[in-house]
Amino acid sequence: MATEHRVHLAPPPRLVDAAKAVMGAIDFDPWSSPEINKLVMAAKFYDREKLDLDTVLAKEWDVPGEKRVFVAPAHGAQWTRRLANKALREYRKGRIDQALLWISHNESLTKLPWMWEYPVCIPFRRLRPCYYDDELETFRQVSPSSWSAVVYLPPTDPQMFHARVSRFHNTFFPTGPVIFNEMSGQNEWEKAYEVGMKKRYNYHD
Repeated sequence: MATEHRVHLAPPPRLVDAAKAVMGAIDFDPWSSPEINKLVMAAKFYDREKLDLDTVLAKEWDVPGEKRVFVAPAHGAQWTRRLANKALREYRKGRIDQALLWISHNESLTKLPWMWEYPVCIPFRRLRPCYYDDELETFRQVSPSSWSAVVYLPPTDPQMFHARVSRFHNTFFPTGPVIFNEMSGQNEWEKAYEVGMKKRYNYHD
């Protein structure tokens, strides 16, 4: 695939289907395009051909409907890390009810230590992104260069939490093992990070 197409990569179709199976639908995708949304079919999306990454990160995400968000940048560790951190901030502020995040670069597995406080799927095989071939009018998959992971931010409502975590597990179990440390606490890893890295974790990086 030509270099100029790499920034237009879309998430793996099977991941989109799985996200909808877990959450019911996708209300918002913060890093998309009209072509990519033909696959994702989010009720609302930010067009990355018109808005750069810094603009998307600076905005308050106005998520419609049931506030179900799909974050799946398929190119660049920086995009993955910064959009995932932004999604977590919006989730903590209550502007997101639940979200499915595709961590498409294995470097981000160490750059996003908070992800291990949530359900995580480690796929058995590399998930293949795709791009829209406007000549054939279809999405074509490409071979990824690194392993990835899928993180789920579940509803905080106790009546929905366990049911949706169970649904995530059942949906993604055939894709790879699902890990969730329910005993993990925010302060545990933050203190360890500060000791090991000699600085506090930057949720805006």
